[in-house]
Amino acid sequence: MASTPADNTGTAAPPPPYPARRRNGAGTAALVVGVVSLVLAVLIIFSVLAIPLGIIAAILGGIGMSRASKGQADNRGHAVTGLITGLLAIVVAVAIGISFVGLITEHQSDFRKFGSCMTDSDNDTDRARCFRRLGDQLENN
Repeated sequence: MASTPADNTGTAAPPPPYPARRRNGAGTAALVVGVVSLVLAVLIIFSVLAIPLGIIAAILGGIGMSRASKGQADNRGHAVTGLITGLLAIVVAVAIGISFVGLITEHQSDFRKFGSCMTDSDNDTDRARCFRRLGDQLENN
């Protein structure tokens, strides 16, 4: 039979307290969401999704940094990286969006001509000619 340690009074000592469980979920989630939002930001089609994901990553990064400062988490690096990548994704997505809108605005008449050309095309050869003409117009301007 195993004996339990006794204190000076002869009674069994209570077991040692368990260490506080680390709450690392927010920092890790910030890192994952931040990296995903940054990848989506550079993909023109998905850059719109990068903005809300970047905001979520920044919020989770702030929560993770707060927990790390209080000693409740030990992954401050993940939280900081998630915060930075989330904010960077927002900046990149906004910059790409502004550039895209500028391109569309600048070449609005070229896209109209392209649409008319495609509507009037009867076969693949005519459609290919429309694409070549649009490409030439975008390169020259």
